Amino acid sequence: MNNLLEIMDKESCGKSEVYLYEEGGRWYAYHRSAQLLKKLSEAALKLKEVCSFYGVMLDKVEVDLNKLLNGPWLVTLCSDDEMMLIKND
Repeated sequence: MNNLLEIMDKESCGKSEVYLYEEGGRWYAYHRSAQLLKKLSEAALKLKEVCSFYGVMLDKVEVDLNKLLNGPWLVTLCSDDEMMLIKND
């Protein structure tokens, strides 16, 4: 799993990017990315959860990567355990 501090740093700096993180063979979005996906690509979400980060409750959603990538999203950065997407308008 990625370091939650690093994830929250990216989430706080991003504007329209969506960050996905691989955990145990599944892809997840946190906080702002999770909120954007809930608003723009609800059909690509599998499971919604909440996790605690220093006492703050954060959105976390499991993403159906196939459905998401068949939609209006472009992969702009990718590694084995992290992906950055932007919406293709």
